[in-house]
Amino acid sequence: MQPSSHSRESWTLQFWLLTGFLILVFLTGGSSRVDVSSLVILRPASVLMCAVALATLRREHFEGRRWLLALAAAIIGLNLLHLIPLPPGIWQSLPGRADVAATDRLAGLGDIWRPLTLTPMNGWHALSALFAPLAVILLGVQLRRQERYALLLVVIGLGVASGILGLLQVIGGSQGPLYLYRLTNHGSAVGFFANRNHSAVLLTMLFPMLAVFAANPDGTADRQRGRRVLAVAVAAVLIPLILVSGSRSGLIFALVGLASAALLYRRPPEGLTVRRGGRKFQITLLPVLAVVGLASLAILFIVFSRAEALDRLLRPNAADGSRSDFWQVSADLVWRYFPFGSGSGSFVEAFQILEPARILKLAYVNRAHNDWLEIAVTYGLPGLLLLAVALVAFLRRSVHVWSKGAGTGRATQFARLATVLIVMLGLASIPDYPARIPSMMCVAAIFLIWLAGPDQGGRNKSAGDA
Repeated sequence: MQPSSHSRESWTLQFWLLTGFLILVFLTGGSSRVDVSSLVILRPASVLMCAVALATLRREHFEGRRWLLALAAAIIGLNLLHLIPLPPGIWQSLPGRADVAATDRLAGLGDIWRPLTLTPMNGWHALSALFAPLAVILLGVQLRRQERYALLLVVIGLGVASGILGLLQVIGGSQGPLYLYRLTNHGSAVGFFANRNHSAVLLTMLFPMLAVFAANPDGTADRQRGRRVLAVAVAAVLIPLILVSGSRSGLIFALVGLASAALLYRRPPEGLTVRRGGRKFQITLLPVLAVVGLASLAILFIVFSRAEALDRLLRPNAADGSRSDFWQVSADLVWRYFPFGSGSGSFVEAFQILEPARILKLAYVNRAHNDWLEIAVTYGLPGLLLLAVALVAFLRRSVHVWSKGAGTGRATQFARLATVLIVMLGLASIPDYPARIPSMMCVAAIFLIWLAGPDQGGRNKSAGDA
C-alpha cells in the first residue's frame, strides 16, 4: 500500500495558518473568564484569521457541509439578536426584567432602550468568543483531505504537550512560574488550561484519537507497526498524567476514552515490507524507548506522590454538594426568564439575583457547572430549539457514518472518531463547562470538520476516502 498522492504535495497556506492559530489558541485560550489578559491577543487574532479565511473561501468548500455553515450562522445570529436594543415597552415586558425596570425608575433613568441580555458587555464578549472556532471552521473546510487528517497529529501533539506541562507544574510547586493563569487550580496539573477538569478531559479524548492514528493504513509495514507502538506508548503515558491532574471526572472519562479507542481501532491492511535491517530497527527500538520513558515517568510519579485524582476520588468534597445547589438555582432561573432567557453572557449576574444565603462565599459562581442547563438559562427556548436542531443533525449524521453502508475508509474513520469525541465533550458538559474554553471550542470545531467528511463534489475524494 502506497501513501496517498496528497501526502507528497506541499501543505497549503491554510493548513499552516490553522496549525499556527491552534498553537496560539492553546497558549492564550485556556480559560473561560472574560478578564484574562491573553484575550487581548486571542480576540484580534481570531478576527484576523476569519478575515484571511473569508478571502480565500469559495462556494465549493461548503459542498456537503452546508449544515455546518448554517449551524455557525445560527449561533452567531442568536448572539447578535441578544445585543439589539429593544424599545422600553417590549424590554420591560420580558420575564425577569421587572426588578431592573424598577431600579431604573428609582435611579431616575426613565425608560431606556436595552438589549435582551441583562449584561450587554458580557454579551459582546460571548459574541467575540465565537470568532476563534469560526476561524477554525472557515480555514478547515478549505484543507485538502490529507491535511484534514493531519490535524489529528496537531491536536494529539498539543494535548500531550499540555499533559507534560501539567506534570512540570506539579513538580515545580503550587506557586511555580509555569501556570499560565492567575486564577487556576494551583498545585494541580492544568497544562495549558486554568481548570484541571478541562485539561483532563482533553487528555482522555486523546485515547480514541490515538486509536485512529494507529489504524492509519498509509506507508510500509514497518511504518504501520511504528505508529501502533507509538500510539500504545503515548496512551500508557497519558494514564499517569490524568492521575496527576487531580480531576476525578478525568478518571471516569479515561475509561470512556479507552473503551471508545477499542471500538474505533481497526487493524489496517499490511503495507509493503522493506529490508529486514530497517524492519528490525523500528520494531525493537521504539518499544525500548517507550519502556524507558514510562519507567522514568513512573519514578517521577512515585517520588512526588501526586496521584491527586485518586486521593480526591476517595475522600468527600464539599464542592459536590455546592454543585447540586448550583443546579437547583439554575433550574429556577430557567423558569424565571423563560422563554427568552436572561441573555448571552449574563449567567453570573442572573445567578446572583436568586443566590441563596446558604451558598454565599467569598468566591462567586462563574458557571452553572452544567452547560446544558446554562444554555437554557441564558438563551431560553430559542437556544434550546437551536440545540435540539443541532442534536438531530448530529444524530442523523452519526447513524449514517456508523451504518454498514458508510464503508471503512479514512473519511469514515475520522467521522466516527468525531462522533465519539463530540459525545465525550457533551457528557463532560453535564458536570462542567469544557466547551466554554476557547481552545476546546476550536478542538470541537475540528471534530465538526471531521464529522462533515469530504465534500460531495468529489474534489478531495479518492477510492480510500469513502
